[in-house]
Amino acid sequence: MSKFLKSILILFATLILFYFGYQSYKNASSYIELSKVISHKNNTTKSMQKKLNKFLEDLSLGIYDKYSSNNDKLNILEQNADNAYQNSIKNLYYFFTAVFIFGIIIFLIDKELFLIYLGIATLISLIAALFSPLLMMTIYKSFPLIGEVILSYESKSISSTITKLFHQANYIVALIVLTFSVLIPLFKSILIISYGFFKETGIAKKMVLFIEKIGKWSMADVFIVAVLVVFFSTKQDIHTSIKIEVGLYFFIGYVLLSMLGSTILAQKHAKE
Repeated sequence: MSKFLKSILILFATLILFYFGYQSYKNASSYIELSKVISHKNNTTKSMQKKLNKFLEDLSLGIYDKYSSNNDKLNILEQNADNAYQNSIKNLYYFFTAVFIFGIIIFLIDKELFLIYLGIATLISLIAALFSPLLMMTIYKSFPLIGEVILSYESKSISSTITKLFHQANYIVALIVLTFSVLIPLFKSILIISYGFFKETGIAKKMVLFIEKIGKWSMADVFIVAVLVVFFSTKQDIHTSIKIEVGLYFFIGYVLLSMLGSTILAQKHAKE
């Protein structure tokens, strides 16, 4: 296959991965925004008003129908939120399926080109992981007569968590998360891509040596996610529901793709 066709293939694969990654992020963000609206409508005040409206509707034999009207609107919001969530998961699956399929095709065509593709897939997965929702936490309690009431709702991505830490003056923690969750992964992904373009030069060997040096920090990526999970899960007041969002899966995908890229580079360096 000519270089031109290989370039077209890489470009096409990049666009497909970017599309599915963006669609997953967009739908996940829509799901979070709709969930915020739903949680607001299920707080203590709104729940009490809902019970009052139902009582008045039953008392008026349906003439006063504010309860039914609001309930229909809430059902539509919940349906839209569920659709957005399902679409985010669907596009997540499409993303990693495309990563796998294009990976096999490009590997069979050109093993050197495969490394560039792998770096691009790693970078896109990382970017999606940084901005997509990571976890969603809902704190609720059941009250007599009122029923289940949402007391608190919170959803964070890695980027928003870093921003919040800086705003709260937790600079050391913010810098640690920024370094190990953003800067090192980003630099590592760029190095994997760059190696494919400079493999015939002395710069390539320096890249491999540098990746090997920072390789001992690779598990820090996983550690940072674990810390974030613990951060959310330990704030348990009354009753807490924690839901994993697509951002965590994108980050896990980045870690696995990054490890594969680092392993291939290490093998190449060993042969040289």
